[in-house]
Amino acid sequence: MDRREAIKRTALLTGFAISSSTLASLLQGCQPEAKSPLDSWVPRFFTKEQGLTLAEIGEVILPKTDTPGAKDLFVHEFVDLMAADCEKPEDKKLFRDGMARLMAGCEQANGKSFLNCSPEQQLAFLNEQDQAARAIVDENPDLDDEDYPFFLKLKQLILLGYFTSETVGKEVLVYDPVPGVNEPCRPYEAGTPDWAPNR
Repeated sequence: MDRREAIKRTALLTGFAISSSTLASLLQGCQPEAKSPLDSWVPRFFTKEQGLTLAEIGEVILPKTDTPGAKDLFVHEFVDLMAADCEKPEDKKLFRDGMARLMAGCEQANGKSFLNCSPEQQLAFLNEQDQAARAIVDENPDLDDEDYPFFLKLKQLILLGYFTSETVGKEVLVYDPVPGVNEPCRPYEAGTPDWAPNR
């Protein structure tokens, strides 16, 4: 018996009549939300300029090569959603302030916004931010969340969004939908994809 027939019979047994529109929605199931192009995307947490800057930062960190880039996977939308829905109120303020400081720092260093910088300037600026943030963590390994460098938090969210995306899990990494025996030490051959995180 197929799914459609099972739903019809279940409805008859329970005494409910299912309208064709209700049945169609049941049979269609949940569809993923369509992603919006960057131009028409309206961030939920960040301002539009911050959102566009976030998308560029993600693309500089994870550029498109023979694998998808951060923009291709809408990582900026993931980070925006995480900041809007998953951060504590006090962390939201730190996130907003951190993004504003990051953008102001780029403007001060280059005389223009991150979006108007050349790719070389963007990469150099992010490398400086990364090195400065890592130096802070190296000097103070027991930092509280509010003292942890914003750039590293942002980078972690970008990497999380990228490597937990379905596309990367199935097309870039080796994906085994039914995890088998835990093999903590598997042989690795150079040039082959790594395993997706579920293993």
